[in-house]
Amino acid sequence: MNETEALLLQTPYEKRLAIIAETFLQLKKDIGIDDDLLVFEGNPESAYQQLLEYLEPYLFDMIQHNPQRFARVIYKVDISENALNKKLRYSSNKSYVRVVTEMIIYRAFQKVMTKMISRDNLKNNK
Repeated sequence: MNETEALLLQTPYEKRLAIIAETFLQLKKDIGIDDDLLVFEGNPESAYQQLLEYLEPYLFDMIQHNPQRFARVIYKVDISENALNKKLRYSSNKSYVRVVTEMIIYRAFQKVMTKMISRDNLKNNK
């Protein structure tokens, strides 16, 4: 289990569904995926695996056929070269594309959580 899965499992079920659905939307926006290609199936227990199974080959193909676009995605998602290199050093049993995929999913999750916390704070301060 990785960081994203662990955090999701600690979140109440109803909120978890909203977080996952928004994470899917964030990933579509960040990576530029057509709406029909990445759809949350509604099962929070398998959502992370669904993302991995879709994004890993998608990103692998992008690396192979459009490395400039891949570099733009990494920049847009805001994954630093230092963070990526550090993660790669500590994930020697994983492929490059698996590490990048996990980092992209985690960054989308972080963005969603930040937005949700900000919205909740705005509601509570009114």
